[in-house]
Amino acid sequence: MSKFVPTKMGNPMGPILIWEKFHPPQDVRVSFKGQTIIITGANTGVGFEAAIKFLESGAKKLILGVRSLKKGEDAQAKMEERTGIKGVVEVWQLDMLNYDSIQAFSKRASSELDRLDIAVLNAGVSATKYVKSTYGYESTLQVNVLSTTLLGLLLLPKLKTSKTNDFTPVLELIGSSSHTVIYDLAKDGNATPLEVYNKEIYFDPLSQYSVSKLFLEYAHAGLTKVAGTDVFVTSVCPGATRSELTRDARAIWYFRIILFFLELVQRTGEEGSRTYITGTTMGLKAQGRFIRDDHIQDPSPMLQGERGAKTQGEVWRNIVAALKQDVPDIDRFITT
Repeated sequence: MSKFVPTKMGNPMGPILIWEKFHPPQDVRVSFKGQTIIITGANTGVGFEAAIKFLESGAKKLILGVRSLKKGEDAQAKMEERTGIKGVVEVWQLDMLNYDSIQAFSKRASSELDRLDIAVLNAGVSATKYVKSTYGYESTLQVNVLSTTLLGLLLLPKLKTSKTNDFTPVLELIGSSSHTVIYDLAKDGNATPLEVYNKEIYFDPLSQYSVSKLFLEYAHAGLTKVAGTDVFVTSVCPGATRSELTRDARAIWYFRIILFFLELVQRTGEEGSRTYITGTTMGLKAQGRFIRDDHIQDPSPMLQGERGAKTQGEVWRNIVAALKQDVPDIDRFITT
């Protein structure tokens, strides 16, 4: 039997979080007049606050992709009450654990929208228990990596056809700086990285979220190649921000202790959402890059050099192969 080599993680980000608590991102105000924008998982938290900013800045159509239509409609009502703007927000159903739902959502966008200027893929999870999806993948990997990549690939054609001489559409992924604390991936014989982190015996709720966001950065590189020069693909991190992402963690006593101290340095949802706006306005310089606190960050150790390129290629192939099992025609969306 092969020996299991565990994940190597760097130092925690405590001092950075304390500094960031008192130095939130700039509240950039730009015009989104006439633009059609999609934002997923926007019924609560940072996504909700980002939707408010898009709405207040002149968006022509703002589509909330949500799993629960009832919760989405409640969020829509709150947005309209808070801004006084009606007739702009639409609620579309999107279940990130269901490929049929993801495909139906993207087809609706393709057929019903005259154009798509910005897509913010905000929906994500941080599971504390090992649960497999219908497709056989641990839920954090399923939502944060596989489903997010699938949705990005399916929305790219509509984004590409929306490019004009004066404007390049944006596909924005919501990443996390926690991916930078991963210094080496776990290994188990000939298993691929995706296979290793999909095994229940190796599931660690403290590191799985960080690994999923690292894999998302590998997918980010793949999506950037697919997009070419027709769409700017970027990844942003709102920092440690109050949201419902950690709601399941509160059921575990040691997570409650961690969250108690984390909440002391967390930003508000509004402060976190500022980076979402900044990321959509940085243009070509943000293409394929990771943004945090108004700045483009240097690639993490796992994204640098020959090793980074090799691992990115391997994980990207893992992701595509996994998607192809259940979405056989995915290849036609992956052209560079």
